Amino acid sequence: MNHSPSFFNAIQRTGKGLIDDIKPSKLNHNAKYFLLGGLMNGISNGVFNAVMMLYIAAYGLNAQGLGLIFMMNALSTTILMIPAGILADKIGKRPMIMIGTAAIILAMVTFFLANSVETFAMSFLLIGVSNAAGTVYTPLYSSFFEGHDLARAFSLYGFLNIAAMSLGSLGGFIPPHLASSMGFTLFEAYRVTMIAAALLFILQNAFIYQSALGVNETLSKGFSLFLKSRRVVLKICGIGLLANIAGGLLFSLFPYYLYMKFGVNSAALGTLFLVSNLAMAISKGLAAGVARRIGGLRSITMGVALSAFFVLLMPTSPGFGIMTVLYVLRSGTAFMSEPLITSIFMRSIGEDEKSTANSIRMISMNGGGVVAPMLGGTMMELLGLDSPAYLGGALMLVAAALYSLLLRNEARLLEKKG
Repeated sequence: MNHSPSFFNAIQRTGKGLIDDIKPSKLNHNAKYFLLGGLMNGISNGVFNAVMMLYIAAYGLNAQGLGLIFMMNALSTTILMIPAGILADKIGKRPMIMIGTAAIILAMVTFFLANSVETFAMSFLLIGVSNAAGTVYTPLYSSFFEGHDLARAFSLYGFLNIAAMSLGSLGGFIPPHLASSMGFTLFEAYRVTMIAAALLFILQNAFIYQSALGVNETLSKGFSLFLKSRRVVLKICGIGLLANIAGGLLFSLFPYYLYMKFGVNSAALGTLFLVSNLAMAISKGLAAGVARRIGGLRSITMGVALSAFFVLLMPTSPGFGIMTVLYVLRSGTAFMSEPLITSIFMRSIGEDEKSTANSIRMISMNGGGVVAPMLGGTMMELLGLDSPAYLGGALMLVAAALYSLLLRNEARLLEKKG
């Protein structure tokens, strides 16, 4: 079967167009080191998602114990995020990266020595300390770019990070292979795989620290949460909190929802998340190009609104196949907005306030994860399995409208700046 030259030319033009859409006009050595750190982060988190809970559960811990362990990460991150942001604006990004590195090394050592709920919980508390110190990462990365390049830069990072996470999720096949072919017990195979992922997770900090070398910083001279850019921070963080609660109502319990609705097994879920991660990677890669063609704010509004539409269709799905299509479409449209929102946020914040402002935004993003699972689970029990999808989809439509109404002035100002 012969293909015409125009067919291959079309493919080539499409690929070149995607590269042009996500590649900033300037990509210096600092940015390249940061992106390498993002790749390490994605691969290691992909492995953790596939293996970590099985490794911890192998110690015979029950669901209540697992819940306490994983809660400690979110709890310590939320409590320390704003103090970490204020401290970062005063002492600089490199010292905070060193604090985060020390915390994650101590966390990993504690994790692999742990054999009880209390010691695992301590390791996750230390992971939260590292996450809080990592509030400097987004401001650091944004400092490498200017103007419209910022949207491309965050699209590029999102594309590479999520693609690497998809690759890392294949790490779930490593323990069975080690157990069947190399004589490991399944527990030993989990442990070896986790140690390898932990080393990659620590290695990301070395690349990110390298990216911060030679970067000039404007440090804050005061100590205040009264930000000059508080209006845009309040608007973006408030809408973001609403959107994250809306998504979390259903998707924080999505595996349970699919099991109860269709009786799916872990293999089916693994395939679903692999495909959806790839969809997220592609959508983040396309975000800057779409924004350049139709406008950043319009892209955000359309992405969130379309994702709401796909969520509202999920309860009507007749089978797992259709549900998979809807979930992938929802992932592709919802996460396209992330790099664009981050770009508007970072470009609207003063250099000396970026870490503090970003810490507030991170709390708003994590806040949905605290409220939504409990509320979504209660709704499933009292109002029906599909009720979180209906409420979540409706709230996403509200968030889409709020982005369009409340960020109009910021978007226009940034368009004039170029």
